[in-house]
Amino acid sequence: MNRVKKMLLVFLCIFLAVLLAAAGGFFYLREKGERELKEQLVSGSGDNSDESYVTYNGKRYKYNDNIINILCLGVDKELPIEEKRSSGSEGLSDAVLLVSINLEDKSVRILGIPRDTIVPVKILDTSGNLVGSENGQITLQYAYGQTAQQSCELMCDSVSNLLYQLPIHRYCSLNLLAVPVLNDAVGGVDVKVLEDIDGDHCKLTAGETVHLEGYAALDYIQERDTHVSRTSMGRLERQKQYMRNYFHQAKESVRDNPSLPVEVFQELEGNMCTNITVEDLTYLIPELLDCTLEEDNPEIQGEVTQPGKNEEFHVDQEALKELVIGYFYEEAEGEE
Repeated sequence: MNRVKKMLLVFLCIFLAVLLAAAGGFFYLREKGERELKEQLVSGSGDNSDESYVTYNGKRYKYNDNIINILCLGVDKELPIEEKRSSGSEGLSDAVLLVSINLEDKSVRILGIPRDTIVPVKILDTSGNLVGSENGQITLQYAYGQTAQQSCELMCDSVSNLLYQLPIHRYCSLNLLAVPVLNDAVGGVDVKVLEDIDGDHCKLTAGETVHLEGYAALDYIQERDTHVSRTSMGRLERQKQYMRNYFHQAKESVRDNPSLPVEVFQELEGNMCTNITVEDLTYLIPELLDCTLEEDNPEIQGEVTQPGKNEEFHVDQEALKELVIGYFYEEAEGEE
């Protein structure tokens, strides 16, 4: 009996040691993820420089470094994310959504940037060298990258510049093939249809509530009539609505299966380009499970010109600066 007790004690000690090692590894990854998320920017102002301060209406504001910004891009191609289309380009970014996670008040906001927003687009040659810039729709910037990574980095620069050098910490671009995978991984997504959809995989009527599965989800966030004015703006509202509903569904799915994010990341290989790391996920996922997605998401104000296929969206610069200050900055103490 004494020998059995000793063996059980040894096994118990080994088991506890394994648990402590696993816990130690988990907390190490969380700590590293938090540190790197806040320190490593893709684009925008650094937290520890004067550039992280802005002046607005005579007051000085500092960027709220509790906010992590992740740029999410939807690319209009059904090829592997690194494979170029026949035109030789990486494709266009038809969905441009900035997801902002406030780690202090546990809130998440989604800022939708119209694909037709006019910005200075950097022009690169086939060797990836900058040869100039010209005003164009922000969706075009993605096409100039020589790789998916470079395309994402160009988009981060463009969005950051549009939003007054707003820091962007991470990016994630997805092709069309990734949407059904993401959708079905959480068991599908319910939406109240915002406008009639006549897609390749489903036909939906405005006002009805439907459960999107497979390629029906892709139709819902992709379809639009290019011959009708402002349909890209209507599609943007559908994309934001879908992401809000997806967020709620994903939280429940991850609570039931904590390993789901890692499984989905593996399944998306080839259809996704991201600089989000395992350490980032280890830190962010527990935080996101405690977060609430805000319903009063900010909206970029502006004017649509040249109605039709080549529409242009010109932002209201003063309203945009007020939005950026209000959502991402805090008044600096002791400054006037």
